Amino acid sequence: MNQALRILVCLLVFTLYCHAGGFRVSGSISYYSVADSIYKDTYGSGNLIYGASLSYDLWRNLEIRGEAGYFRDRGGTTLTREEIKFSMIPVVVGMRWKLAKISQLSPYLGAGVDFISFKETARLGDTSDSAVGFHLEAGSYVALGQGFHLDLNLRYVKADAQPFDETIKLGGWRAGVGVGYSF
Repeated sequence: MNQALRILVCLLVFTLYCHAGGFRVSGSISYYSVADSIYKDTYGSGNLIYGASLSYDLWRNLEIRGEAGYFRDRGGTTLTREEIKFSMIPVVVGMRWKLAKISQLSPYLGAGVDFISFKETARLGDTSDSAVGFHLEAGSYVALGQGFHLDLNLRYVKADAQPFDETIKLGGWRAGVGVGYSF
């Protein structure tokens, strides 16, 4: 049994080594529309989110990835219209399955787990908390040549927080573009 396990591990390592495509680093800018209705009343429909990611091709079609982003928005209280600020930092671990290679395009489907920390700053006091959610996404890499690519994507995030026994829907739709380099 021990010998069979060693052979299996060797085959797995060999497969990963032979079929792995390498690393990919990228930066992105997206529009993030937060789903919560109270958020929309206070801040509007959404804002830009900036991000960076690092991914690794396990096999030809399967990619594991990690990413971090930064989202910030300003709004006013509903009664007095005093300024309040909201910031959110999502850290994501996920996978993408590349469906095909069509000329310069590589469409994919993906899913992952989102760890979100957020903070609201107001004159009367600050609130901060965190939430864990998940996302589903679809998009395509567009090869630009010499290792560079665009990443066009649409993502739906489901993440709810309860800082004051009230559910806040931090998830929503995100559409964006990234520029990356594969090595």
